[in-house]
Amino acid sequence: LLGGGVKRGQVIGRTDDVGATVADRPVSCADFMATVCTALGIDPNKEQHLPDGRPLPIVEKGGKCVDEVFA
Repeated sequence: LLGGGVKRGQVIGRTDDVGATVADRPVSCADFMATVCTALGIDPNKEQHLPDGRPLPIVEKGGKCVDEVFA
């Protein structure tokens, strides 16, 4: 990530010796999207509504911002 108040030169989590498996601090796609939304000033818990009125979450339910990436 770059910009949006993100700290430079850091690593979040850890993989195994060959980088094939997450060993510590996994980040889901929903977590990543919540983090991007937060960096852009968008509330990741907000919903948009489709033309027929159905709610459409901006980020999949359960996604949490990875706060460690921000300065």
